[in-house]
Amino acid sequence: MADVTLSEDLYVRFADGKGSNSGRNTVKPLMDNSAGMELSASSVNLKTSKGLNNCKRIMKMMSQGKGSSIFEVVKLGQTGGEVDKETLSATDSDGFSLLHHAARCDQTEMVNLLLDNGVDIDLLGNNGLTALHIAVRHKSTEALKVLLQRGADPAIPDDETETPLIFAARRGYKEIAALLLKDSRTEVNYASSAKMTAFHVACTSGDRSLCEMLLKHGADLTAKTVNLMTAFHFAAFSGNVDICELLISTALKQCLSLKSFLDEKDVEDNTALHISCRKGCKGVAELLLRHGVDHEAVTGVNFSTPLHLTAMYGHEDITRLLISSGAAIESRDGHLQTPLHRAAAFNQEKIAQILLDNGADKETKDMMDLTPLLVSVINGAKETATMLLDQGADIMAVDSIHNSCLHLAVKHKQVEMVKKLLDRYKGQLMELRNDELKTVMHLAASHADKQILNILIDEDNSLLDKRDINERIPLHLAAEYGSLECVDSLLGCKTLLIFGNDKDKQGMTPLHIAASNKHLETCKLLVTKGSDVTSLCNHQRTPLHLAVKAGSLEIARCLLSPMLPSTLEIKDADQNTPLHIACMHNRLEILKFFLDKGANVQARNSMNMTCLDLAIEWDSDEVAKTLVKHDRWKEVVCFTSADHVTPMEKLIEKLPEVAEIVLDQCISYSHLPTTHPDFTVTFNFKPLDPPDALTSSTRRYFFGPGCMATYRRESLLNHIVTQMLLRWKWLALGKFLNYFSFTFFFVFLVLFSVFIVEQRGKVNISKNGNVDTTSAIVGDESTAIPTVIFVFLILNILKELCQIFWLRLEYCKDYTNFVDLSMYASTLIYILPYVTKDDLYGDVQVQWTAGALGLLLCYLIWILSLRRLTGSASLYVTMYVEVLQTFVKVIAIFAIVLVGYALVFYVLLKDEDNFSSVWLSFVKIFVMMVGEMDYSDVLSGNVVNNAKVPGTDILYVPLPEFSYIIFMLFVLSVSIVLMNLLVGLAVGDIDSIQKTASLRTLIEQALLVDSLQKRYPKWALKLSYKDSMELKPNQNTFIKKFAFSVPVLKMAIF
Repeated sequence: MADVTLSEDLYVRFADGKGSNSGRNTVKPLMDNSAGMELSASSVNLKTSKGLNNCKRIMKMMSQGKGSSIFEVVKLGQTGGEVDKETLSATDSDGFSLLHHAARCDQTEMVNLLLDNGVDIDLLGNNGLTALHIAVRHKSTEALKVLLQRGADPAIPDDETETPLIFAARRGYKEIAALLLKDSRTEVNYASSAKMTAFHVACTSGDRSLCEMLLKHGADLTAKTVNLMTAFHFAAFSGNVDICELLISTALKQCLSLKSFLDEKDVEDNTALHISCRKGCKGVAELLLRHGVDHEAVTGVNFSTPLHLTAMYGHEDITRLLISSGAAIESRDGHLQTPLHRAAAFNQEKIAQILLDNGADKETKDMMDLTPLLVSVINGAKETATMLLDQGADIMAVDSIHNSCLHLAVKHKQVEMVKKLLDRYKGQLMELRNDELKTVMHLAASHADKQILNILIDEDNSLLDKRDINERIPLHLAAEYGSLECVDSLLGCKTLLIFGNDKDKQGMTPLHIAASNKHLETCKLLVTKGSDVTSLCNHQRTPLHLAVKAGSLEIARCLLSPMLPSTLEIKDADQNTPLHIACMHNRLEILKFFLDKGANVQARNSMNMTCLDLAIEWDSDEVAKTLVKHDRWKEVVCFTSADHVTPMEKLIEKLPEVAEIVLDQCISYSHLPTTHPDFTVTFNFKPLDPPDALTSSTRRYFFGPGCMATYRRESLLNHIVTQMLLRWKWLALGKFLNYFSFTFFFVFLVLFSVFIVEQRGKVNISKNGNVDTTSAIVGDESTAIPTVIFVFLILNILKELCQIFWLRLEYCKDYTNFVDLSMYASTLIYILPYVTKDDLYGDVQVQWTAGALGLLLCYLIWILSLRRLTGSASLYVTMYVEVLQTFVKVIAIFAIVLVGYALVFYVLLKDEDNFSSVWLSFVKIFVMMVGEMDYSDVLSGNVVNNAKVPGTDILYVPLPEFSYIIFMLFVLSVSIVLMNLLVGLAVGDIDSIQKTASLRTLIEQALLVDSLQKRYPKWALKLSYKDSMELKPNQNTFIKKFAFSVPVLKMAIF
């Protein structure tokens, strides 16, 4: 294969070697040889320096005028030894070599020269063409002979999988085909990718002698293409009777079933007769019918018979021939249409006349109950329709939905047909109605063009107020289809002016219908002509409601024109205003327009929902954003619904992104520069802390940060407005009071700890509790600590009772309240004997058990109170509580296993002190669970030494082998598996807390302030309430900074 590619400019393509068609008879010398060589060399792609040098030599010879053609140059170069095989095999930009061009120009001498110098005879050019292909295409007979003699392969196909023989057969090159067939390598029945053979295409070319030659060389008469077409199909398509006769005679000679051969069908079930009838080849059709082909065969697409096809294409002679051969005139296709229907559809008047003369039924109907007359009307076949009417066709015939011929003419916009029918049958057709009770006026009104409507109005305008099955007049239909011209024509009739606001079955006027279909210009025209914009349909909707639902802003503007009555606040049957409809259907531009027009954003529908409620309920965040970004956002957000659920609460729960936009809207800045001393930032607290909660009789109230904490909205809790509100509430309700309470409780804790430790040193508690503590109690008259502790307890118990009365069930939702009550009760039980100076219980164990429990709870409460502080202390306490909760949950599940082990060890080791009772056994199991096994003392030492209970023969371990097994199972399942599970869960909890430390801090902060609010009565909350706060960042005093402690308030954010 050649490695050299020459530009097309290097080839002067001569048809005969003497000159080109473009007038370049010779290669003229260049003015500057070297310049010419450089120019041509830059346009070639040579892979070797040798090839480049040869190319330059050829160009130099051509530039000096040596040789009248490229072939002569090559001859001279070859004689002088200046051209090698590589250069001779070079291809031009079209992919053709010198050999291809020599074959095209029929230059046998050049072909031999190139082949003698080693050029590949089967070299593939563009599209996979060899020199042999080129010789066949250009009828280069001599070159073809040389190529075949020199061994060119005639069986090589091109890129389209066609051999030279197929091309020669297609073009009818008989001589070339003969040369190819003489070569033994030529396959006469070779089929291309489409399964086309040379015989198939030869039947198309129309050369009988060529076909006979192919048959003589063994061409397959029955071969089929991928579309199942035989040679006879191709012959019928070309209309060559001679070839058809040849095929029939050959089939008879080959003893084929002639009827089967002639009735072969292609992939669409077309027979040769179908093809000849479609093409109008009378001779072929006559030949086929003479040999008895099936004249009732149907195609597979629409079941057309040959007679259907001749009727469609207007072949009169073949139609008569088919009829005379017995073809059924009333045969039906897939649509149950007869040949007469086809002739009527394609306006084949003469064919229709022939069919009628031969007895065709002019009133036959197809699957849509269309007669030939109705079909001709639909297709505008005026001449055929006239002929059918003259032949007495039924003018009152109707289709399956009772459309008359005039209905169909109007429906299919056949103007000339309408005029003709009205001229002849006006009185009979105008009053007819179809199944929908529509007159022709209804159908004409639905067209964009008013021409037919005007014709009908001029004929009879009494039909303008007739109603169809939906109680619509023609004006309704014109409005529905937006036919501006028809609406104008209808409203121009004086008789129709009084019907301009007529309603259909749904109670809709033409304006309703035009608005619902977004026909702006039609709406403008109707409004101009006096249509009522306040009219209500059966669903009590105005045209504005329907325009909003359809999403047409321009129609909404038109209907809300200042010159018209306002329908902006009219409610439909569901109490929806147009604003509600805009929110329901996500019509953002219309929504903005309504807000600008002052629509009532607090109006409620039958489900007690505002426009914002609808957006929240349907998760329409874009609608909600549009509402809260508008200048009227306060009207949208700052009010409480009848169910006392504020819009902000719903936004926090379902659309937190929109809630954040509301918070951004709550910040306003003064117009002064940010560095000015009087620069002011105003925070609006109403959306987060509405004043309605303080005046409402209901006990339910909304506090924004508390709701954010419930739904874990970190970004909202971290917002500057939320932080300012929390710090204000904390400052007003809890900050200093909390510090005082924390300090006071710490003092109480110290006093109680000192007192109980001191008293424990004075008391010795025996097993039976017979200790005289009265003397110790009486001996403490000098101290006032019991009294102080008692007063503290009484005050806190009263506080808890007030909270229970105020919070009721809410009080029970916080577990720390039960811890507080338990601590107060147990501490009071302990301290009462010291206050009353009397032994109230008679058993010292009761008093000291309560005291110990109270002391433990005091420290537990104190450590839990650290969560109210900020920093790492709060985080660590939170971690501890989370891990403790996880431990309790896991132990509650695995307690069954622990109880089982406790009972088993009690049974096995009852005589040992640690397992002498079920209770002691259970305690020992918990100790063993953390790793303190006492293996030697409990098991190993007693087994090895056969230890016995002193004074008896009872072994401490009576079943040593089984005890070892149980002990090992305990170590594996509890000490290893269960403890590692607990450790893993604890690590997971701690990791989770660390990852969400910021969120947890914010949540604790919000819940603390929320709980403080709930503990205060409303009158106290009113005193501390602020609906907004002004802050001058450039004038903050030290006291303000200490009081608010807002690190996020930096000048950078302003």
